[in-house]
Amino acid sequence: MTEEERLEKNNRISEKGKETRLRRQSQICRVFRVKIDFSHLNEFEKTQLKMIFVEAKWLYNDALAFSMSNEINKYDYKIITIHGFDKDKHHVTRELENLSSQMKQSVIQGIKHNIKSILAMKKHGRKIGSLKYKSNYESINLQQYGNTYKFCDKRHIKIQGIKRPIKIEGAEQFFDIPGIEFANAKLLNFPDGYYIAVTTFQNKVGEKRKYKPEIGIDMGIKTSITTSEGKKIKIFVGETKRLKKIQRRIAKRKKGSSNRYKMRKLLRKEYQKLENRKKDAANKIVNELLKHEKVYMQDENLFGWHKGLFGKAVQHSVLGAVKAKLIKNERVIVLPKNIATTKTCPRCGKVNKNITLSDRIFECSCGYKEDRDIHAAKNMILLSKLNQNTCGMQGINAFGEDVRRKHEQKCCNADLVELGSRNFYL
Repeated sequence: MTEEERLEKNNRISEKGKETRLRRQSQICRVFRVKIDFSHLNEFEKTQLKMIFVEAKWLYNDALAFSMSNEINKYDYKIITIHGFDKDKHHVTRELENLSSQMKQSVIQGIKHNIKSILAMKKHGRKIGSLKYKSNYESINLQQYGNTYKFCDKRHIKIQGIKRPIKIEGAEQFFDIPGIEFANAKLLNFPDGYYIAVTTFQNKVGEKRKYKPEIGIDMGIKTSITTSEGKKIKIFVGETKRLKKIQRRIAKRKKGSSNRYKMRKLLRKEYQKLENRKKDAANKIVNELLKHEKVYMQDENLFGWHKGLFGKAVQHSVLGAVKAKLIKNERVIVLPKNIATTKTCPRCGKVNKNITLSDRIFECSCGYKEDRDIHAAKNMILLSKLNQNTCGMQGINAFGEDVRRKHEQKCCNADLVELGSRNFYL
């Protein structure tokens, strides 16, 4: 290739990238997961899929060892032979026969990205360790649709390096969507089988959805989630009897034995099922909450709850997953931690500093009385609007005449909001 041809090719790639980025601005990105039907694979294909992840682990560990004494950019990802050590620390030579060139490249790019992230965090003064060698490799990036992977139909997919199309399950959830575009994908090795996570882009729907009225939510220990509508959701996804049984059996097996290795595979599979149940519960709750026009919540210190006396209750709930999913949505408004949503009376504005965790009913000297969690959830909406309309007032600790006076001084356009038996200008 001449220099002119190379420049012309680079310009075409650059223009194509600009067109794609412009098109992505009017599209929605969604990731779908399909499962490889293991029962329809022959023995050679089963071994090939297994060795793809084993060879990716070898390549990752070899490249990581290289990066400790050299620049990772100098590592040749087209390498075929790798020198290393087995579990008994004997020197061995391994051949990479199943990893394609793009798969190798994605493994090396993963290391480069991790090294850059670590250096950036260290630059900002964060204490962080170094990359570790892997005993299992669980995710391989399939970078380019049509080259690294391609759908033959909604039941079969072609993966680079495997001759025959592989049967899959679950593609009907997205395959027939008009105008859908496929980007990169990830080949996943989970304890319960092999999956492919496909990144897709769809055109935004022009019609506006009809949402329910705004809602406030309060997270807690006794009741996981309480809404301002009075609905209480208690979530507990605990360890199963089977999981505890497997843990006891592992403790009796000799370290390094094949029986212990088999039991550890069963344990990982059981933990995967537990994680799936938690994800399912979190997705259902978030989907139900986002049917409302706006969701108001507080930035609860879940990490502190986990370290305290209620560690198991938080561990077996899905509050962390629900919070993380909600925060990403633009229609969710998050209040700071220091706002006293539970202790503040919405009628007179008095802050009850003596209320404890054992007090399940909020009572005020003005006569206001309500369930503690429902009261806090309703305050999420009220205090959030108050904070926005008082021009950034630091700390909300008063209502009534004081709030009315501050609002009249700082804000010109007032909305009248009715709560209980009194009206407040917010």
